[in-house]
Amino acid sequence: MEELFVYSLLYDVGYEKVNEYEETLNRLFLNNPEDRNLLDLEGMAFKDAMFHLRHLINVLSFDTMEFGKQLMSKIKPLYDGNNIADFGKAMYRLWTLLPEKIKLEEPFYILSYADDCLGYGDEKQCRELYENALNYYD
Repeated sequence: MEELFVYSLLYDVGYEKVNEYEETLNRLFLNNPEDRNLLDLEGMAFKDAMFHLRHLINVLSFDTMEFGKQLMSKIKPLYDGNNIADFGKAMYRLWTLLPEKIKLEEPFYILSYADDCLGYGDEKQCRELYENALNYYD
């Protein structure tokens, strides 16, 4: 479920990954056909599934280490391919959507403040902070 949670967060901040989500959901469901949550998601349209996952991330227990690995691996390409200011706004928004229980843990907390450095023209420090978060699980 951790990877599916990542897709719902990315969707909420403007990065739609429909094909990747569907491939992941199908793979997970084939491996766990008895999982009621996966079965429910299989029957939902993409947008409905994204909203449902936003609910599930706040009520289900999940592996935060696996979630973090999945999240950072999915946002690394976004970091490389976007304007740093736009990326920073999206990452702050993503951080606000995280469950309260992990918001203040590293590397997630970095997403809340890394772009602050841009306010005083320090893009280098901003990039270092993001790169620390993105490489946290390497």
